[in-house]
Amino acid sequence: MEIQQDSESFYYITAAIRRLKKYWYLFAISIMMGVGAALFLNWYLIPKYEVGSVILIGDNSSPNSTGADPSKEFMKSFSIFSAVNDIQLEVLKMKSSELVTKALEETNSEVTYYMNDGIKNIEIYNDSPFKITLLKDHPQPLDVKIQIIPQSEKQYHLISKKEEHQTQFYNFDKKRITAVSFFELNKIYNYGDTIRTDYYSFIITLDNNKLENYKKNAKFNFTINDITRLTYVYQNMIDVEQVAKDMRATSIKMKVENPQKGIDFINALTKAYLQRNVDKKNVLAGNTIKYLENQLGVIEDSLKRAENNLQSFRSVNKVMEIGAKSDQIFKGASELEDQKAELQSRITYYKNISENLEKDRSGSSLSVPSSMGINDPVLTNIIEEYIRLNSERNNLIQNKQTQSPYFNTLTIKINNQKNTLSENIKNLINSNNVLLGSVEERLRKGNAQISQLPSTQRQLVGIERNYKLNDNLYNYMLEKKAEAQVAKASNLAENDILEPAKLTKTAPVSPNKLLNLAVGLFLGLIIPFLGFGIKDFFDGTITNEHVIHSLTKLPSLGKVYHSKGRSKATNSILIDAPKSAISESIRTVRTNLDYFLEGKRNKIVLVTSTMSGEGKSFSSYNIAVSLSLIKRKTILVNFDIRKPNVYPSLKPNKDLGVSSILMGDADLDEVIVKTDMDYFDFIPAGPIPDNPAELIGSTKTETLLNELKERYDYVVIDTPPIGLVTEAFLLMKYADLKVFVVRERVTPKKQFLNVLKEMEDKEVENVYWMINDVNIKDTFYGQKNDYYTQG
Repeated sequence: MEIQQDSESFYYITAAIRRLKKYWYLFAISIMMGVGAALFLNWYLIPKYEVGSVILIGDNSSPNSTGADPSKEFMKSFSIFSAVNDIQLEVLKMKSSELVTKALEETNSEVTYYMNDGIKNIEIYNDSPFKITLLKDHPQPLDVKIQIIPQSEKQYHLISKKEEHQTQFYNFDKKRITAVSFFELNKIYNYGDTIRTDYYSFIITLDNNKLENYKKNAKFNFTINDITRLTYVYQNMIDVEQVAKDMRATSIKMKVENPQKGIDFINALTKAYLQRNVDKKNVLAGNTIKYLENQLGVIEDSLKRAENNLQSFRSVNKVMEIGAKSDQIFKGASELEDQKAELQSRITYYKNISENLEKDRSGSSLSVPSSMGINDPVLTNIIEEYIRLNSERNNLIQNKQTQSPYFNTLTIKINNQKNTLSENIKNLINSNNVLLGSVEERLRKGNAQISQLPSTQRQLVGIERNYKLNDNLYNYMLEKKAEAQVAKASNLAENDILEPAKLTKTAPVSPNKLLNLAVGLFLGLIIPFLGFGIKDFFDGTITNEHVIHSLTKLPSLGKVYHSKGRSKATNSILIDAPKSAISESIRTVRTNLDYFLEGKRNKIVLVTSTMSGEGKSFSSYNIAVSLSLIKRKTILVNFDIRKPNVYPSLKPNKDLGVSSILMGDADLDEVIVKTDMDYFDFIPAGPIPDNPAELIGSTKTETLLNELKERYDYVVIDTPPIGLVTEAFLLMKYADLKVFVVRERVTPKKQFLNVLKEMEDKEVENVYWMINDVNIKDTFYGQKNDYYTQG
């Protein structure tokens, strides 16, 4: 099996080499066209450069600071947005449409400027001699190339061809798109004038210094872009990935035609990313400050009233201080009041969280416990996790990834975390209410002691207690507000720019000129082969013996090579050119035939084909001659009595033949023609009868063939084409071996398969195929021989 596969491979390799040598001019033209196309592509394509930046992702698992400054400790409360757990979340944030849009706006991407060199448009970024200032309250045409032709230092010509389809118009202020037909633009304007029409509105200014850098007849144009659509384009261009598995750093890369534009965009993107981190923390700090200010407003009113009451009472009653015993009782009551105030403050905070949970699903208005001086690590972790989950969910919404399975999982986690937080808050409110009840009971006893004091002292104690309580609470709130303000003002992004945007490679990353040339060379070489392959695929004839092997499992008797040098196919090649390659191929067929007949004598060999012109008669004649040359007594019988074949080397009697015997007009000895060769005889077809099929199907055919078998070692029967008439099938039952002749590039595949199917249905045995007229170069590449032509 391996030998057969090696032979198949060798055949296809030599066939390819043969075609390459024969049609070298086609390959040369194809290669030149392929390489030429690659060179043009390398010139036409605008080079792209890779720019990139590296961002260090901060880790808040360690404290921000180690000092005793309360404001620094307070700042830890607002650091829950950093990507401590999932660096992939930070990758999503960097590619979010929110940040990409901000970066595009920062780099003035609403307008793109081009310079046309006559063939291609080249984007110019900071080097544009023109500046387009859009009036954003007016609709502007999107993706329409508008040409600017300088006329003088004061005027320019504005041209735009009419679009076949409707043009989209975008109002940047209202962020609304409309679609109408855009008329043809062809008008001269002055630089600096405000241009306002129904279709566009902008101001064009000129920088003469930059204009001098271009050729005099240079053409310029610009397009106005839809930022939303451009955002999607840039999101696909950006490649964000972790630098290494064990490093908390990400790289941002993109391929752009203008390196400076890419650098500016990535710098604007990283700036927006870092600012987003700070803004998120500032929102949390702002929520705390807002809550403290509301509480301070309430306490401030109570403090003013308590202060006024204290001053008024002392003024009226001329009392400045209270006694030692009263002071002791007062201090005890004041401490209890402080505890009560702290508990009430906590309860108010917990209730505030509970209300926010009911109103706000995003958790954006929550403040962390430490901002209120509540050191509850369990509650802090729950709130931080709740806010983090909501932040992830909001990022997915902004990136339009609400259909992802992770979004649904995240929503379930948020609901579970919300339920956990609600239960925890309820338990804390209940436990603090119990403590508050205990403190109030102790206060009631203290107040009972105060009630036993003299009336004036008792009243003074009550007023001072109320004043100091409000004063302490007010100072506490002020302190917390100051810490929150310091935290907000001192907020910095945990992430940092490790490397600002720059070119990652000095050379363009595309087009790959060497690769394009290699591909052009390869295509130039392979396209002709593809053409030949397609031609062979659609060729309806049998092109070589490999095709026959793919169509049938019948054994092969051999191949007979194509010959040239004579016009008649039935000449005796073995006699005229015994040393030629075609003679050797016929001898090989004879050897195989003798092998399949196991060397036995008195055998009938039938030769047929699908149609005329396939070399059936040529093959039967030369098979018979080859057998006679090894002293096997052989006779060739022409049973093609419908259309008798002519053998130029033989001179038959046209009046007598096979048909004469079958009709009873002659005896066998009368029709046998003796040839110049000692062991070779011949029976011609004879006169053409009216009923050839009936004659061949008669018992006289069997009698004739049996008598010939007794007289000769081999009887070779030349039959009519099996694909056209039925006589060949009638004769097959008498034959010991059937030879099916196929001619290269002549025999149709369809007819060949039909004949094979019919022989299979009739259960015909001992059928062998032989391929005729094979180009000798298909087997012996480059070998030259003197050989002749069969027709």
